[in-house]
Amino acid sequence: MPTSTSPRPDRSVAWELEPSGSSWLLRFRGPPEVAAHVLGALPGGEPVRNLGNDRRWPYRVRLGAPPPADLADFFRLLGEVLVVPVEHESVDCLVALDHHLEPDGTARTAVAERLHLVKHRTGTPAEVDRAGQALCAALAEVVIRHEWFARATRVLPVPGHDPDRPAVSALLGLALAHDLGLGLTPVTSPGRVRKPARLLTPRERVDLLGAFRVDEDLAGQTVLVVDDTHQSGYTMAGVANAARRAGAVEVLGLTVTRNPRR
Repeated sequence: MPTSTSPRPDRSVAWELEPSGSSWLLRFRGPPEVAAHVLGALPGGEPVRNLGNDRRWPYRVRLGAPPPADLADFFRLLGEVLVVPVEHESVDCLVALDHHLEPDGTARTAVAERLHLVKHRTGTPAEVDRAGQALCAALAEVVIRHEWFARATRVLPVPGHDPDRPAVSALLGLALAHDLGLGLTPVTSPGRVRKPARLLTPRERVDLLGAFRVDEDLAGQTVLVVDDTHQSGYTMAGVANAARRAGAVEVLGLTVTRNPRR
């Protein structure tokens, strides 16, 4: 019986799989947001009630088809990244490479340090280039190893707040689409400069839900929305809404860091 446990105690994800008649029973545990995430990643999976109140395996899914050969790698990935709770229904799921700050809140994580270097160009051109390549490689690895993200056919970078400056999200999205051989779909927003997300008022954040536009036909497609930092989620949800209006049936979110608005 295959069994795996994540080495990250703060993101503990464990699972086991066994045949059950003509189907397979997948048992697993982890943060609550992981349960819905696993169901979305495994088409045809049906949740099974935990009638015995088994605390070791609180979540169970019955698979009617043979499980993916790389299921073990998928669960290992869930223990290495952040599965972020989805707050807006236009986004089906959201993953971040890491938190923006270390647990004590006094320093940036290693991933956030790379992002800071790329955004603010605080090092030499070679250092900035290496940091950007490392971030893109990490994002690409998530897509490749993720049972859900691997279904994406288009990449939609989140537009920056200043149209006269290239956004890091746009640069990462372009590189990611190139490295993975996926199509790149432009997302447009009003031409005026808008405030950075961290400075928006509650009303201005809500306005972001309808602020973006996608002109490409995305009918029936699964798309990947790429951002550099996730705060309130309104910007990504606004891009997701635009993708839905263009016909996308699934919208998956991928970001470098999570830095919740305080």
